[in-house]
Amino acid sequence: MAPRPQAPLYCHQCGRRLPLGDVRFCVYCGVGVQPTIAPATEVVPRKDRTPWGYADMAKAIGVVVGGTILVGAPAAVVAVLIAGDTDLGSDETAMAVLLGANALLEVFLLVAVALFAVRKYKLSWATIGLRLPSRGSWWLPLVLWGGALLLIWIYFAALAVLGTEPEGNIPDEVFDSVPLVVLLAVLSLALAPLMEETFFRGFLFGGLRGRWGFFLAALGSGFLFALAHVDPLVFIPFTAVGMLFAWGYMYSGSILAGVIAHFLFNLTSFIIGLLGVAD
Repeated sequence: MAPRPQAPLYCHQCGRRLPLGDVRFCVYCGVGVQPTIAPATEVVPRKDRTPWGYADMAKAIGVVVGGTILVGAPAAVVAVLIAGDTDLGSDETAMAVLLGANALLEVFLLVAVALFAVRKYKLSWATIGLRLPSRGSWWLPLVLWGGALLLIWIYFAALAVLGTEPEGNIPDEVFDSVPLVVLLAVLSLALAPLMEETFFRGFLFGGLRGRWGFFLAALGSGFLFALAHVDPLVFIPFTAVGMLFAWGYMYSGSILAGVIAHFLFNLTSFIIGLLGVAD
């Protein structure tokens, strides 16, 4: 008589089906599990859908937008008052206020994910993509970084042909001040890669992919990523860069490659800014 097949097991945290056998940790979200057998009548969540849904993502976006209004708007007013008749970019104190406010807004991204995913559903950060990649190696961040630079350069070349030259949202005068350079480094190199990849790729793209499919989820989260940079001239390339980093997450099962690529991308811009001052 053939042995009776083992009933399917599901992780109590993320709802995904687990491999057969003695399973102690979920291979998808990384948490220690007490696998439960799903009754035949029980509706098991689709394995590609996250516990957080549309309402959670909308609330998280609301927290970020609300934080931008509560922190960004007053900071802008204070910066203008400090600068007075001086050009805003030329006033070191005014720029320090703006950079500090932007650093705080980056933290809001992580707080939103913590509130509406990790804490609410008692998940580990591995569920958001902060885990070792299952595919890809040292080359994947380099491919994402190179692809992002290529997309930006092609777009800027097209704008140049049309007679348009976009200006950076960081004034050149920032690189003349050592304190502002340090603040900018903390914002763009230490905070932005981790916070933005966690929110836009791990949380938003991860939440939408199981509901919209890869392309629409990457497009939607990529557009919101571009929108957050508040520069209409970079909406198209930054949306494309966001989609590229979303592919990196889907391919590797981890946002770490995107975090490294994001860091390298920002580091490239940072070095170009420094070299511009040196010239």
